[in-house]
Amino acid sequence: MVTKDFDKTLAAIELNAARKLNWDYQQFKDCFKFQVNQEAIEIEPQRNLLKESELQTLKQALLDYGFQYKKTVNDFILVFEQDVELR
Repeated sequence: MVTKDFDKTLAAIELNAARKLNWDYQQFKDCFKFQVNQEAIEIEPQRNLLKESELQTLKQALLDYGFQYKKTVNDFILVFEQDVELR
């Protein structure tokens, strides 16, 4: 997953999530920090401003690319892993 091609995929995931939330892409980038960690994407909100419906939308946006919600670390960082069947 650590390839130049994945950087493009990560950007596409971010754009998709911003679009689904009806947010400006720059606003989205200011509010979330995405980090790739082996076979997972960790998303750290820079501000605690997500409503439950927005959280569900964010989860769906990652599911569109084969990443499923796995866990929340310290009640803050959301961890998404690739669907094992898609690997």
